[in-house]
Amino acid sequence: MDLKQQILHYYRVDELSLREIARRTGIDRKTVTRLINAYEAAIKTNPETGIDEFLATRPKYTTRQTGPRVVRDAVKKEIDKWLKENERRRNNGMRKQCLKCKDIHRELLEKGLSVSYSSICKYVRKKKYERTAKPKDVYLRIHREPGVECEFDWGEVKLFIAGKPVSLMMAVFCFPYSKGRMAYLFHRQDTLAFMESHRNFFRDIHGVPKIMVYDNMRVAVVFDQKEKKPTTALLRMSTFYKYDWRFCNARAGWEKGNVERSVDYVRGRAFTTRVDFETIDQAQEWLMMICQNINSEAASASTSGKTCSIQEELRSLQTYPGEIGCFELFEYKVDKQSTICVKTNHYSVPDNMVGETVIVQMYSEKIVIFNNAHKKIARHIRSNGSNEWIVDINHYISTLMKKTSAIQYSEAFHQMPASMQVIYHKFFKDNGKEFLKLVKYVRDNDIAYEEVVDAADQIRWNGVKTFTADHFKVALQAMLAKDEPFREDQMNDEFIEIETGSEDILTQLENVMENGAKLSE
Repeated sequence: MDLKQQILHYYRVDELSLREIARRTGIDRKTVTRLINAYEAAIKTNPETGIDEFLATRPKYTTRQTGPRVVRDAVKKEIDKWLKENERRRNNGMRKQCLKCKDIHRELLEKGLSVSYSSICKYVRKKKYERTAKPKDVYLRIHREPGVECEFDWGEVKLFIAGKPVSLMMAVFCFPYSKGRMAYLFHRQDTLAFMESHRNFFRDIHGVPKIMVYDNMRVAVVFDQKEKKPTTALLRMSTFYKYDWRFCNARAGWEKGNVERSVDYVRGRAFTTRVDFETIDQAQEWLMMICQNINSEAASASTSGKTCSIQEELRSLQTYPGEIGCFELFEYKVDKQSTICVKTNHYSVPDNMVGETVIVQMYSEKIVIFNNAHKKIARHIRSNGSNEWIVDINHYISTLMKKTSAIQYSEAFHQMPASMQVIYHKFFKDNGKEFLKLVKYVRDNDIAYEEVVDAADQIRWNGVKTFTADHFKVALQAMLAKDEPFREDQMNDEFIEIETGSEDILTQLENVMENGAKLSE
């Protein structure tokens, strides 16, 4: 285009001949003539803007449209035959036995048809495009209002927790208006995690959007005769928090594209430079810090006023009604091993509940067990595996009192902290009942097992050789005892007399010490 303008400058301003213009620009004279003729035609057609349109128009070149000369009709016929055979095999579940382009090329060569491999690939691509070609979709930009919509989606995160590889699910929320994002980690992608993620999100933003947007996830959508209906959990949450919902069409991720991109963005910002954590709580704290950083920075010109937009979004939310109870209720019968089986995992209950029916409140990360009088009798961290046994030795003290020889072989003993197992083997291996008395005392007084280890060191320092539960009780009481001030009701006449006499004795001792010091001088 620069040469075209230079040619017109030589022609209009310098008034050079076409031959001279061709010599100076190094362009063929026929090309110069064609450009000058096109310029004259543009001026003649539109005297006012013809020259501007001519200068702004890029030159167009015609290219030869030639087909593959090697792919003759006989070759096309053979390729089409194998493509039709591939279609038949795919329809009958034989996708892995379809012929590839290299297989078709080999078959054609064996039949004496001379054709290159690249020509076959081009022809197959052309046929595939003709078969699958469809009109291009048009995407409309949606007008957003603050506090109206919030999009939700799941994403998978793989981390190292205490050195072990763990696969976690990340629940991500995104406001389309302000691009504000929040995320939470869970072990599962189930109904309880779905409810708890919403509870945590509404609690943290202290408000509720008017509409939540979901895709066809099973925790939110139930298909009833090809009709989408909300799950019981979604109905329960929407009734409590007073929000409406909207479901996206199948395979239409662009209908909630903000959160689709947010899952990758938040995961990339939070868990690329750091993947090692001691606990899941530590990973969640790190994730919340990253989300706060994302919400306070502008990534592009379109998010330059992001902080103000988020504040406007939060002011436009509906009133926060409080926290919803995110648990499911179940009834289980206690088996002969004093456990209940929840989702293939066994959890212990007190051994006096064998044969009874208990009520279980199951949360995403814990289970709480109640008796028929709705009194809490056990609490366990929910297992993430399958066919696992989670038992507490405190639930089996009565049974083990009768079978003390089975203590060190029981699963309950092996699930105790290693420090308590060491105390048993060192001091109570021949006296299991005393060990169980100590365990019961620690349980009833809510004493940490670390305190028991410290008490053992103190008892051994005092020279005791044969340990009993009473030795530990005395040591623990001495360690945990605190000086209590006298109460008003304790300050009677006898107390005042003792206090006055003590002060007199102290005064006399001070006088004696002072007189002794003067004599020595």
